[in-house]
Amino acid sequence: MSVDVAVPPHAQPAPPALPAKPATSDSVSHGSASGARRDLPSLTGLRFVAALMVFGFHSAGYGVTTTPWWHLPQFGFLGVAFFFVLSGVVLTWSSRPGQPAGAFWRRRFARVYPSHFVTALIAIALYLWFMPPHKPLWAGVLALLLLQAWPPVPAVNSAANGVSWSLSCEAFFYACFPALAPALARRSAAGRRLLVGGILAGCAALAIAGSFAWGGRYDVPLYENPLVRLGEFALGVALGLALRDGWVPRVRRRTAWSAAALAAATALALGWARGWPVPRGVSDVLAIGPLSLVLLAYAGRDLRGRGSWMGRRAMVYLGQLSFAFYLVHQLVMDTVLKRIAPLTDGSVTGALWRTAFAFGLSIAGAVALHHLVELPGQRLFTRRRRPAAVLPLPYPEQPRSTARVTAGVR
Repeated sequence: MSVDVAVPPHAQPAPPALPAKPATSDSVSHGSASGARRDLPSLTGLRFVAALMVFGFHSAGYGVTTTPWWHLPQFGFLGVAFFFVLSGVVLTWSSRPGQPAGAFWRRRFARVYPSHFVTALIAIALYLWFMPPHKPLWAGVLALLLLQAWPPVPAVNSAANGVSWSLSCEAFFYACFPALAPALARRSAAGRRLLVGGILAGCAALAIAGSFAWGGRYDVPLYENPLVRLGEFALGVALGLALRDGWVPRVRRRTAWSAAALAAATALALGWARGWPVPRGVSDVLAIGPLSLVLLAYAGRDLRGRGSWMGRRAMVYLGQLSFAFYLVHQLVMDTVLKRIAPLTDGSVTGALWRTAFAFGLSIAGAVALHHLVELPGQRLFTRRRRPAAVLPLPYPEQPRSTARVTAGVR
């Protein structure tokens, strides 16, 4: 979940100009004769899939622990890694040449903060006065400032709205993007692979150490630390640059999903081997490659004009709701499963209907947050009622005067 991913999952046009790479014989200029850049609606639909994975993970926390199959959704936290990669891809794909870093940060603030602020205040009220675990107020203040993911203390990382630790990571990514994206763009393909590979290797080493060293004591704090998660975002930026340079991935969706399923199964096996829960850091390391393949499979279809069911209107709308859904779902689940209808009999049926009820309420809450807070907040802080125009980087054969289009991925 700000992706954007926010997520987690939610990218707007980005900052400084990124140097263009010459097109090769295997690349395409993503547009028509008018220079229009092709939309990537399937990536918007995938945002909801990632949010649904996180919902499944949290639903496992209220399940019947004596039933082995209830552990299956525990791999759902991998949806956050997917959000982070997707955020890097979409921000880079939709970047706007010449936009100052300050304008980029203002747009990101408008996109993310209003919904975060509202849900954080609701969460502080809930957990401070009405529902355990009662979290310290000072940690809630850190959460409002999007700094809660930095201290290696789980109680602080989950302060206020617990899922917003990922927004703390995204805030750090946004701070890095105006320098990171141009630095990668100036390098050759080999240079990018070397730099991003080095970042990923360092982040992976910390994640694996946190999962197994010191008795796994730092698994969750390192999993939620912005520096450790930077590698996923950097990978997304590198993939976005490759797409901008004209690369059209030709990855079969079945192959990509099979690889992702294998990674999830491996994560569950690790959890079973160590007696649960699933080790988060090492599972992310195992899954980041397969999850990137899924993203590339759908991006490639969109670029070739073939589309997918992820890009259909219903899925795109759910993708647009995914940020709001991500922010409200744990608050709703805590309210339903701790206060309204607590699970006391330990039955599978009871857990399932309560989870389904919480899902429906989460969708309703997401619709309300998206239309009453998220969209008005963007208009308020950007003072623009229409989506911003994206100026794609002109390719050598594309006249610079025809480079304007409207962004297709939000």
